[in-house]
Amino acid sequence: MNFLQMPRSRVKKWLVGILLVLAVVIAAGTLLLFGINHFSLDIVLKGERAVILEYGQTYEEPGLEVTFRGTLFCKESRTPENVKITVDGSVDDKHIGRYKISYSASYLCFSAETERTVSIVDTVCPVITLTEDTVDSLNPETVYQEAGFRATDNVDGDITHRVIRGEEMGLITYAVTDSSGNPAYAQREVPHHDPIPPEILLEGGEHYVIQTGTKYQEPGYSAQDNVDGDLSEQVRVAGEVNWLKPGKYPITYVVSDEYGNETTVIRNVEVTAAPRPTLVWPEGRAIYLTFDDGPGPHTQKLLDILDSYGVKATFFVKGTEYPELMKEIVDRGHSIGIHSVTHIYEEIYVSPEAYFEDLYQMQQIIYENTGIKTTLMRFPGGSSNTVSTDLCKGIMTFLEEAVQDAGFQYFDWNVDSNDAGGARTARKVSSNVIKGVKEELVSVVLQHDIHSYSVDAVEDIIRWGLENGYTFLPLKEDSPGFHHGAQN
Repeated sequence: MNFLQMPRSRVKKWLVGILLVLAVVIAAGTLLLFGINHFSLDIVLKGERAVILEYGQTYEEPGLEVTFRGTLFCKESRTPENVKITVDGSVDDKHIGRYKISYSASYLCFSAETERTVSIVDTVCPVITLTEDTVDSLNPETVYQEAGFRATDNVDGDITHRVIRGEEMGLITYAVTDSSGNPAYAQREVPHHDPIPPEILLEGGEHYVIQTGTKYQEPGYSAQDNVDGDLSEQVRVAGEVNWLKPGKYPITYVVSDEYGNETTVIRNVEVTAAPRPTLVWPEGRAIYLTFDDGPGPHTQKLLDILDSYGVKATFFVKGTEYPELMKEIVDRGHSIGIHSVTHIYEEIYVSPEAYFEDLYQMQQIIYENTGIKTTLMRFPGGSSNTVSTDLCKGIMTFLEEAVQDAGFQYFDWNVDSNDAGGARTARKVSSNVIKGVKEELVSVVLQHDIHSYSVDAVEDIIRWGLENGYTFLPLKEDSPGFHHGAQN
């Protein structure tokens, strides 16, 4: 049957069937196409996704691109012609802040979204401008007047009122921070306007007197400045005092303030010599019995012998042993003098200072045991000793004068018993003494009460002296010293 000859109802059914088949085929093809081939719509931003602009820069939208592609078919990205793009948000580049711009795109049944952030920031520090000082403000005769300052910021404008100002040690500092936390600093040096130097005050005065042999101790000083205050710790002291030699010794004190003003003061330390006593020679024939290196185990016997004849002698003591005998020597009316603490030449003759240290120490020992601050003394080995030559060249020549300038009286001898040498019996000792005394009108006799044979000789010496018209005397400050004369 011809298609055109078919009944209309039948043709209608046949057409509907064909359309259904086509629909099924198209649907199946579409499902096959989209089920196997995945499509994506993407937005690609031009420029940075996070944009940072310095305040004052103009924001220009970089733009975007929309792409469409599939995984099986249409694999090459392309920009659809009929894509719809929407942009929401704006950037106010006149104000600091963080802005968000949203982008969306739609095509067919596909859509995409993304966003961009734009930050307007301020990293520029403020500027502090210092007004230049005027001629009047620099005049040292006037009080300094600060010229002024101003602070400006690219965002905040005039921020002078926020400036924090400080002043210390002739320097003015300025600090300010803008609303974004950016700091700024400036400094101004205060012009020199302090013409007044510091003042140094010397305790004890500018003329200070000590006696030879008295160690110089700095009396003290202080320094004050009209601006800086107490400068005592900044004082520089120079100069030395030879306290063993009479003379004038300048001590210089210098101090400067923060402005460079300097003050110098000089203290003249005068080391004076003690007046020397006028020698008094005894009338007639006189014998001064002197005993070195005690007290010792034989001193008590010697004191009893002297007492039995009413004779007074002189003891040049050493060390710290037998302190009770030192007191008894004084209590019985005898003279007591300084010999040495140690009597060790290698210690006491290494320097004048070492000798005086020993001298003063022995003087103190005697004082503590007797209450007498004696100035009588005898050099270990005598003033003419040569054992000191290898220890300190010229020391005895110096000490002969120094001890007298310090107020001491030193005594050598003109009659030697030789009890520290070859005389080892009482008879030999007394013989040596008597022989020596016969040759002198006034005799200072050297013995040692640490030797029993020398103590035993004393009674014979006294008897002979009294029988021959001699007077026995203790040494005093004004007694003749019979100085040997230094050999070093």
